Amino acid sequence: MKLNRSMLPGILVLLWALMAALPLYCSASDFLKVDGTNIRDSYGAGKDVHLYGTNLGGWKVHEPWMSPLAGASNEWDARNILTARFGETAVSDLYNTYWNSWITDIDFKNIADAGLNCIRLPIYALNHIDDEGNWRLDDNGAIDLSRIEWTVNKAQEYGLYTILDLHGAPGSQNGAHHSGRQNGTLLYSTPRYQNQLVALWETLATRFKGNAAVAGYDLLNEPSGTFPGAMGPEVVNLYDRLYQAIRKIDPDHIIIMEAIWWWDTLPNPQEKNWENVVYSLHYYQWQNNDDFGVMKSAVDGWIQDAKKWSSEYNVPHFIGEFTLFGNTESWNYGLQQFTETGSHWTTWSYKVMGRNNWGMYNTAEQNSNVVNIDTDDLNTIKYKWGQWNTPDYFSPNATVINAMQKATLGLNLKRPTQVFTAKAEKPVPQNNPVKVEVAFKFAGTQTLQNERQEDTLTTLNAEVEQKPAVSELNVDEKINIGLPQDKDQLHQEVNELKAKVVMLEDLNEPLLQDQQVLQQHDAILKQKDLENHSVKLNNS
Repeated sequence: MKLNRSMLPGILVLLWALMAALPLYCSASDFLKVDGTNIRDSYGAGKDVHLYGTNLGGWKVHEPWMSPLAGASNEWDARNILTARFGETAVSDLYNTYWNSWITDIDFKNIADAGLNCIRLPIYALNHIDDEGNWRLDDNGAIDLSRIEWTVNKAQEYGLYTILDLHGAPGSQNGAHHSGRQNGTLLYSTPRYQNQLVALWETLATRFKGNAAVAGYDLLNEPSGTFPGAMGPEVVNLYDRLYQAIRKIDPDHIIIMEAIWWWDTLPNPQEKNWENVVYSLHYYQWQNNDDFGVMKSAVDGWIQDAKKWSSEYNVPHFIGEFTLFGNTESWNYGLQQFTETGSHWTTWSYKVMGRNNWGMYNTAEQNSNVVNIDTDDLNTIKYKWGQWNTPDYFSPNATVINAMQKATLGLNLKRPTQVFTAKAEKPVPQNNPVKVEVAFKFAGTQTLQNERQEDTLTTLNAEVEQKPAVSELNVDEKINIGLPQDKDQLHQEVNELKAKVVMLEDLNEPLLQDQQVLQQHDAILKQKDLENHSVKLNNS
């Protein structure tokens, strides 16, 4: 069939239907890319965007000082002990209980209400791939990234971008407890672990390419073969391998590389032909940090270095982790300076046990529900790990939250906008096509008037030959669209159609009006509580 002007509404309907089967997606203007020392929306061609947020620490990777774990100093040991006692199935159930308690919907609202527009999500490789390289699968036999997908979607719902942070790599990237494993930096000496790391990032890039709610990929948290010493060339070489692997799949997302602990531990990105990258540093002033004078000098020094190196390397500056410790004046000064000088930042961390200034939220009182994995029985562990939700067991830290709100006041921060609602967290199973049934009323289309559109329509004709005859849709007509069986193909179909719609949007304003008509009718259907009757996902 030939594509003509009257078929443009049909293309939009097909795009709408395809996206109904996928997680949330944002408009093209939400997609962030690097432009010199700045981050801009609209794939790097739009307005300056600044990311201010916090880390969801202690959630997917236990750190015993800040999350409820006793009897082991790291995740690797804890899981081995629990598995030996109760078996893998029971341990999986225990962790799901904990994850469901530590972070819930209200936490994303809390973060947004503090004036922030970003979260950094620490990811632990062992949650997705075991030590031998076997993927953890969902009920449909697909690689299970549903927890990450849920987080990205929920963050977007509250106007928050998500940075994916590989916090605990296979074999450990630094041998510290916060990497999940403390028996050496096996990542750099073990090809098997390096291959697993590459495969994990390839999987993440495949799943999230084109998703504008994801601000970027933070390749490794605090990597160093001599931790707490500085990182060396083994890290830079691994960065380059990861960069090349991701770029073959996802050419658009920002890639974040951490310099541990100084800017010059990373090369000028031009030397490596790295593009669309952000350099990140973590700032912790460990001595005399209750003294405002000491903290002010530290902040001023960090900013001075950032100005120098960010300009020389022509990259944005992201402070992926920091705390300003116990002095309220330090928090007010530090956040104001970071914000006013153009840095992007995420504090460590959103919530922690105890009364301190590490968290935006601290335990309201001493919580006895810290699990001892050596002595607590299975039911006790499950009960205790279910008692950590924020409203019941934590209270806001006014020092940190007030400083955040002051620093971001009046900035009108860019936020990803929710356009499509997630219908299912799980990937589409293979050999089981999804059917999307759409019932709608369409009020007519605007006539396209620019001659350039004729050429655009001609170039699209060949690709539309195999598509359903959506141009024949009429008022009140129902259609069944058979979607691709493979999820990657489904994502590709959506991205291609999105690109075409964006291209057509640029040609003429009337098409935008067509989209608005669709959105208005979709809103009417929802308002009348007809969505369950008009859009049905059948996995058969």
